Amino acid sequence: MTPDSTCARPGTRALWGLNEPAAEGVDALRDAAPHQDDDGNPCFLPERHCRGGVATRFPHQKLPPRASVAEVERRIAEAQLWIAQRLPLSLMRANAADSWGVSNTRTINRYLDLARNRMVAELISNRLEHQAQHIYALYDCARRAMDAEQFSAAVGALRVIAEIGGLLRAPIKPPEPK
Repeated sequence: MTPDSTCARPGTRALWGLNEPAAEGVDALRDAAPHQDDDGNPCFLPERHCRGGVATRFPHQKLPPRASVAEVERRIAEAQLWIAQRLPLSLMRANAADSWGVSNTRTINRYLDLARNRMVAELISNRLEHQAQHIYALYDCARRAMDAEQFSAAVGALRVIAEIGGLLRAPIKPPEPK
């Protein structure tokens, strides 16, 4: 595949000689290295040089290696963990710089957005599975609380189970007057 003679805008695959629009979301990150060998390691096309375009690289500048598909997936999973831990954005950016070697805030925000979108999609598609996991965890919590004779904790866990299962429609206590 030979690169074309025109300069490409950032985010297009024309940079690699493919005249197709860039993929959105996770596919854009997966397509960062358009070619891989049999082991999943990224292979790169020859670097393009053109005048006045975004694709201009000087011969002394070395491009950082692109992430493989497996590395992109690992980064998204790691970003999901940071989001679940409710880390501050500044700490997530510092962790990304340390763990991934990425300091560009746009790239980091892109990974974080993809991680958030994937978390929402998983919750929507697997809602019953998530409910079942929480109910069984709460049953275990209630059982251990009863074994320790902490009955108020057991009642609280059973109440949350009833709320998750949709058995409770109204609050048990009436709202306090103002």
